Amino acid sequence: MDYIANMPTLQILTSIAAVSLGYVLYWASHYGQRAPNMPPGPPTLPVIGNANIMPRERLHLKFTEWSKVYGDVFSLKVFNQTIIVLNSPTIVKEVIDIRSASSSNRPKSILADMITPHNMNMGTGHLANTTWKSMRKATAQLLNAESIRRLGYFQKAESCQLMWELAHMPENWYSHLRRYTTSYALGIIYGKRGPTLSSPDVVDFMDVHPKFINALEIGTMPPVDLFPILTLVPERWANWKKIVKNIRHLHETLYDRLLSTVEKRMANGNGTGVFLEQMITKAQQYGLTTRDHILHTGGVLLEGSDTCSASMQNAVYCLINFPHVLKKAQEEIDRVVGKERAPDWADLPNLPYVLAFIEEVHRYRPIGPMGLPHSMVEDEVINGVLYPKDSVIFINLWAMFHDERYFDRPEEFLPERFLKHPFGVRPDVEDDPARRPNMLFGGGRRVCPGLAFAKTSLEINIANMIWGFDFAPAKDPVNGKEIRPSLDDHTTGVTATPKEYPVRITPRSAQHKDIIDKEFASAAGILSQFELEISDEDKVFNDTYRDSL
Repeated sequence: MDYIANMPTLQILTSIAAVSLGYVLYWASHYGQRAPNMPPGPPTLPVIGNANIMPRERLHLKFTEWSKVYGDVFSLKVFNQTIIVLNSPTIVKEVIDIRSASSSNRPKSILADMITPHNMNMGTGHLANTTWKSMRKATAQLLNAESIRRLGYFQKAESCQLMWELAHMPENWYSHLRRYTTSYALGIIYGKRGPTLSSPDVVDFMDVHPKFINALEIGTMPPVDLFPILTLVPERWANWKKIVKNIRHLHETLYDRLLSTVEKRMANGNGTGVFLEQMITKAQQYGLTTRDHILHTGGVLLEGSDTCSASMQNAVYCLINFPHVLKKAQEEIDRVVGKERAPDWADLPNLPYVLAFIEEVHRYRPIGPMGLPHSMVEDEVINGVLYPKDSVIFINLWAMFHDERYFDRPEEFLPERFLKHPFGVRPDVEDDPARRPNMLFGGGRRVCPGLAFAKTSLEINIANMIWGFDFAPAKDPVNGKEIRPSLDDHTTGVTATPKEYPVRITPRSAQHKDIIDKEFASAAGILSQFELEISDEDKVFNDTYRDSL
């Protein structure tokens, strides 16, 4: 201390400056840099890492390009955030499935937490904690394959209405597919379906859900996760806060109204046994200790329905862009089912080409090309490679589904590949041993619980639509040229939802249309079981278009 006290002031200041400069230089040389034992990746720059080359949209395409350079697993640094991209089924199995306890978090998202606080969104909630486990337990039991199978009669009835809508109002085809998935979800969750595009619950969900998804897309909001200090900006100068607050209000208003409907029905002794009624009855058993737990569990089940409609929209575009596939699928259905009735559940096992078509839609243009990202709970070293705590983990389904090592002509649409191999890979190569069914639905503890909901909806509706309709591009009213829908024009967020194009959907014959009308009328008895609280306008629609047929 005496030595320091006797040092000249200038020397002390110089020493402090030198130490500070050394610290800054050390920090700058390490911040934004990957550790030596991390997966390889593009060269980084000091401080910013790979932020200068990080794509703002269509991440899956750039990530797939990099996978061909850096291998089945590579890493990126965006400032000090680590991103690791998995590009093969084997790597996914090692990181996501086998080590699910270490990779089951979601990335921290300030925006998602502002919309649904306290980790109550099972899809976007950061922690796989007790709250998440309770919600997951409830949804897994309610949405299992057996539960969905028991509701097949209602699902088929909803499909009958969708067919009627496509036959009589084909110009709104895109929205009709969304109405179907929303109404089916509303029916099985809350016991209150949405018969029309103007049904209040359908309107509100179709309004708020795109806003929610858009808010989570890269680049639509300030990078508050990278720079949390931005959350301190007052709301009057931060319009994004107003947007997020509005989304939360719309979510909670809709979900509270739906839950209140169920509570009143049960209080009056009119319960029908739908999912939310079961959830309320078994709340303590599931660990759902508050009303908010039940409210948000119901909400996240409803939110999952939108990916199903996006898959059906993709399927329509594939039928239009590949007319020879449509013709072949129609020939199979005509041979197996005939033209006197629409396909039913019992027909599906006898329609291998139709089922192969659905699998090829998933492979060719997956709705979630990067899936929902995971986050590491703790450091893991796998085969000598470090996966650091809090690193963001992407499952690059696009790379796996378009890998030339395993798929013959992956950029071509070939349903036949799934007739030759259950996973569509080339029969002349040894497949990745970790490839498994339903990779599209994620893995580990975060695998999507709505798998059976989506799979059955796609199978019955695609089979029915191919049986009943011809699909073709719309024509420009001015020059008569075809407007062919693009399979690459889609939203760029977590869900690659195809953009809407006008199309021509016409019944294959007057006989087909007559059968569609009759099947819709015969479905009235089933649909009415889920219409106890529908609006007066919906009742008028049913009286006019369904019950009078």
